[in-house]
Amino acid sequence: MEEQKKKADYSVNVLVVIILSLLTAGEYYLGVISTTNIAGVMLGIGVLKAFFIIKDYMHIGRVFSGGEDH
Repeated sequence: MEEQKKKADYSVNVLVVIILSLLTAGEYYLGVISTTNIAGVMLGIGVLKAFFIIKDYMHIGRVFSGGEDH
């Protein structure tokens, strides 16, 4: 059972890394070819990347889960 959970977590991590890589490549591409003001788009991509990082790598859900009572 534990082994399957590790495999599922690993799959999610790989998917998040791929998503972050694609968003970063898109952000770079937009920055290179842009001739207009795209600050809103860049900010949106940055917020989306921050969401994935906080959700999947900082384990923010554990803070509010109440699993440990002191």
